[in-house]
Amino acid sequence: SKHYGPPKRHFNHFNPQQDSIENRNNLIIVSEYLNSITTHLQQLETSRTINPSMIDLQPEVKWFMRPYLVNFIIQLHSSLKLKPTTLFLCWNIIDRYCAKRIAFKQHYQLIGCTSLWIASKYEDKKSRVPTVTELSLVCSKVYDESMFKEMEIHILSTLDWSIGHTSLEDILQLCIKFSNHDQKESLNQPLLSYKSNSNIVSSILAISRYLCELTLYERNYLNQKISSIGITAHLIACNMLQIPTGYKSLLRIQSQHNDDNNSLDCDYDIENIENKKPVMDFNKTGPFIQGYDSENTITELREVANLLLQSILNPPEVLIDKYEQLGVLTIIKDFVSKHGLASNKLTEQQTSDI
Repeated sequence: SKHYGPPKRHFNHFNPQQDSIENRNNLIIVSEYLNSITTHLQQLETSRTINPSMIDLQPEVKWFMRPYLVNFIIQLHSSLKLKPTTLFLCWNIIDRYCAKRIAFKQHYQLIGCTSLWIASKYEDKKSRVPTVTELSLVCSKVYDESMFKEMEIHILSTLDWSIGHTSLEDILQLCIKFSNHDQKESLNQPLLSYKSNSNIVSSILAISRYLCELTLYERNYLNQKISSIGITAHLIACNMLQIPTGYKSLLRIQSQHNDDNNSLDCDYDIENIENKKPVMDFNKTGPFIQGYDSENTITELREVANLLLQSILNPPEVLIDKYEQLGVLTIIKDFVSKHGLASNKLTEQQTSDI
């Protein structure tokens, strides 16, 4: 029987038209603050970078242990029905902590659970936040309840009580908004269509989140910008689903970048331009919160894409179980087969399905 997780919720049924009006109004309000939001996310991404070389120095916790903890945290996160952004914040907290403090291997699971606890308090509804009793139970009572409270204070003090960061989910949502896959951002769709995500957006998000969760397992991804990982995951998901709006949005940004460069060539006050503080313009740079630098940016995306294409060939069983019912694995199998990639696990899974 299930001993942890939130109680079953009794949904209150609201008028679909009210939901649609609220969601549509939210789109309008968010659009007004997009430049401020992207500027804030840019600052957070810059200030929350993690140096994996510091984690290399850990005397007991080694990289081969990481996948085991990632599996455990993903399963716990799913059981508690927490938001996607909570999972990504959890691992940002873990990595930032391990880059600053010595972590003993007998406390590795404690650090992971406490980080998820902190992240859920920061991102999720209060009703979804696990209790220390539940956390102790899922760890087979290896740790006393008091140890979670002590570790929480230790982690928070190590991070100077600064928790917020630019998560992969934030970048995915910016990608969805800028690409406008279902034309809802134009605010000209039927009112009831705003009640929930369209099938197109839901499919893109499912595959993108799967790819983003794959990046939690390996050290190499810590050398990449979070924004680059999120944007690449979104573009690959669109490619897998054969949805052209993702690629078209990239072309739009490239075209805008070229136009801006041409206008700079005609401006004679170059010194004044160089001294100006850059202002984020979402309509020009979209999800590229660090700005778009043509060749350098494309090179970064290619590096991340190569890493992701290697990762999808041998997916962890935990992610296979989590995403198979959503149809994500079927899409990825077709993509792997179409491009002649060799995937042992996906092939084995396909054989077992037959």
